[in-house]
Amino acid sequence: MKSQGFTLIELIITLVIIGILAVSASPIFISDSGTKSQTTRLQVMSILRAVQQQAMQDTVNDYSVSVTESTFGNPPYDDDNSLQLSNLDDITFSPADLTIGFNALGQPTDDCVSGCAVIITESSGISRTISINKEGFIDAL
Repeated sequence: MKSQGFTLIELIITLVIIGILAVSASPIFISDSGTKSQTTRLQVMSILRAVQQQAMQDTVNDYSVSVTESTFGNPPYDDDNSLQLSNLDDITFSPADLTIGFNALGQPTDDCVSGCAVIITESSGISRTISINKEGFIDAL
């Protein structure tokens, strides 16, 4: 009488194939590429909206944020300033040397009067864009 089941060689070959598939497919599910730029984009949008609200509440003073290749926000760039991002590993901002101000209606001023976009790029090449239209709507593209 012949017993039914798999031989040891068939089981080992099946496990090797499953292992190869798991190793080759795991970076797709486990990779953190894009996570840094997504997190930074949310922080930048939060800073822009906070500065915009300050400008709308205090109609006497001007409020703005500065963009350089490695920093975003209001100086001074230190750990106590919640309205700035600086010294981020593997993240760059463009265009560099941009100033985004807001008037009392929440509309952009300075270099962004007719609307502008800030591009956040990771060293892996993944980029995220934030646009500010001429009426002051801040959107993630």
